[in-house]
Amino acid sequence: MKSILSCLFTLLLYLAISAQDQNKTELSQRLERHVAFLSSDSLEGRGLGTKSKVYAMDYIKEQFQSIGLQPYDSAGYFQQIDLKLGSARIPAVNVIGWLQGSNPTINKEFIVIGAHYDHLGYNIKNGEKEIFHGADDNASGVAAMIELARYFSLNPDMVRRSVIFIAFDAEESGLLGSNAFVKENDRFEISEIKAMFSLDMVGMYTANNGLVLDGMGTLDNGERLARSKASTQNILLKRTTSEVGYRTDTWPFGEKGIPAIHVFTGSKSPYHKPEDTFEKLDYEGMALVTDYLQEMITEISAMPEINPSNHFERMQNPWAILFNAGITAGSGSSRHKYPDEFYNPKGIFTYNAGLFMQLHIGRGLTLQPEVLYQSDGSKSPEGTFRRQSVIVPVNLHVNIVNQYHGMFKVYPFAGGYYLYSFDGKNGDEAIDFDDVFSKDEWGMNFGLGFDAMDWQVKFTWRRSLTNLSQTSETEMFPSMWFLSVGYKF
Repeated sequence: MKSILSCLFTLLLYLAISAQDQNKTELSQRLERHVAFLSSDSLEGRGLGTKSKVYAMDYIKEQFQSIGLQPYDSAGYFQQIDLKLGSARIPAVNVIGWLQGSNPTINKEFIVIGAHYDHLGYNIKNGEKEIFHGADDNASGVAAMIELARYFSLNPDMVRRSVIFIAFDAEESGLLGSNAFVKENDRFEISEIKAMFSLDMVGMYTANNGLVLDGMGTLDNGERLARSKASTQNILLKRTTSEVGYRTDTWPFGEKGIPAIHVFTGSKSPYHKPEDTFEKLDYEGMALVTDYLQEMITEISAMPEINPSNHFERMQNPWAILFNAGITAGSGSSRHKYPDEFYNPKGIFTYNAGLFMQLHIGRGLTLQPEVLYQSDGSKSPEGTFRRQSVIVPVNLHVNIVNQYHGMFKVYPFAGGYYLYSFDGKNGDEAIDFDDVFSKDEWGMNFGLGFDAMDWQVKFTWRRSLTNLSQTSETEMFPSMWFLSVGYKF
């Protein structure tokens, strides 16, 4: 009897695994069919304002209709957008369908799943059309969105909150379709949208060694949930962040304080090139990502409350106090100035490296202390004066440009520094820091810098306010400039 039960259990397990494999194979095949059509030559790259893009628009509408999504409004699935680009007015269309959530207490709240369907169109090169097919960018995201809509439509009890599916137009022209939805749609209250997912380039999972979820940390406990689901779904999760990406359709939602996640496998496909064609994509990987999103969105939709993370809420506050740190290195020139003499010596190569910290005071000010090892000096009668020091500059940045929640800044800065010298040589002799030269130095900094994402570039000019010489006959004041590059952790 036990052997019969054991055989029966094994058979049932085998059938369940076979059915699961069959489902994944069918999902992969459907994803490939969507991408093959949307990136075909006949659609001519889905360029904004082109007639061929209408085929993509109609295809997505027909998929939404056949799946059983409710239309955007009484007129159908299209949100008409009148764009003005320069002196030209160009029509654009977002394709929108939605599913009502199964829990009546929370189905007035929404989760948005979006993917842009436009691409770069085509060029005429040597008298022939050069089509930018846009298979990974972003027929892949549209295909995955359609299959998520199919899954939730077939399993309506799996989604408690209502879900809006949007194929955005005009992303390549500056996120114009998603901006129009956030600012102009008259069907859904933006305040009732609790989370947003943008599927943008999800077709190269294996080539890029995993999945990226930028912005997952904007959702309270989002990163924990993403890692937990990744371990159970056998997904390699390369990166999660707490910042909303500004180069995809997450940005307009993030600007409204809505947690927004960019689902992305990477840019190893021929990004923005004609060679981005459907046969290069990894459809098994796309199916894996789609299944993973099904599980994660199902759980998010059933949460009693969907809240932004504390970090994301602080970023929305124009007077938020935020902290980060990084590494920096710079090089330039230094020399000694002699105010009582008619000459100044030639400069020498100087460099430094170390750590920096940033305390962001609202959007306007940033205080940046640094701890650096520095090698500087000057030409001297003995040859070359070079000292080794630890320097602690502290500067205040005034952010005259601050965009994308601090991801791009331009600022003048000023401050002071303290320097302690511990070693050095003047020609062939060791520097006498006991009786001839001072170990301690105080001075001032001025400069200009910019931060872009995690990178920082600064030009700094420094001038000592204390005499390097300890003898009464001579006054020496070190002066130097640096070009430095930093990276934030």
